[in-house]
Amino acid sequence: MRILFCVILATAFRVEPSQSSLVAEIFREGTASVFAHDHVVEATSFSGRITYEPAVPEASSISVQVNAATLKVDSPETRRQFHSRGEPTTADVSDIERNMKGEGQLHVAKFPLITFVSTRINSERDGQYWVTGHLTIRGVTKTVRFPANVVMEGHTLRATATLEFTQSAFGYRPYSALLGTIKNKDTVVLHIDLVAIPE
Repeated sequence: MRILFCVILATAFRVEPSQSSLVAEIFREGTASVFAHDHVVEATSFSGRITYEPAVPEASSISVQVNAATLKVDSPETRRQFHSRGEPTTADVSDIERNMKGEGQLHVAKFPLITFVSTRINSERDGQYWVTGHLTIRGVTKTVRFPANVVMEGHTLRATATLEFTQSAFGYRPYSALLGTIKNKDTVVLHIDLVAIPE
C-alpha cells in the first residue's frame, strides 16, 4: 500500500505600502450637516504580510499593522478620489485630525497601533473570498467579516476589499458639535487596496 502525502506550500508576500492604500470614509449627518464635511482618513505608515494558497484558501492568511499617529485627514488628492462632500479649510483639517487622534477618540498616545489579523479565509469563487478576522482599534478587538478580491499579476498579489464598522463598537463616539446638529455618522467605510510581493 502506498501512502501519498500532500504538502501545502502557501506563498508568503510582504505588503508594499508605497503601492497600497488604506482609506476610511466618514460621513456627515445632523440637522446642520450642510455646514459640515465628509472626511477621508488615510494610513500613511503601515505594514502587512499575506500568505496565499488559492487551491486551499484555509491555508491563506493576512495581517496588517497601522501606525495610528501617522493617519492623515482630508488630503485634497484623496478627497477628490472619493468625491468627498464639503470643502474643509486648513484650520478645519487641523482640528479634525487633533480631535481624531485625541483621548476622546483614537487616543493614539495610548493605543499606537490599529491591527487586523485574519482567523479564517473561505473561497466564494475564483479570486473572490470571505475573510474573517480580528480588528483592533483603541485597544478593543472585534470580529469582522468581509468579501475580498485577489488578483495575481505576475509574481505580484493585489487584494482589494471594502469593510464597514462602527466607531462606537470600539469604545469611542463619532465627532459631534453644536449639541449634535453637526456630527459624523457612526459607520466608517474602509477601502482596502493592498499590493504585495513575495518575501
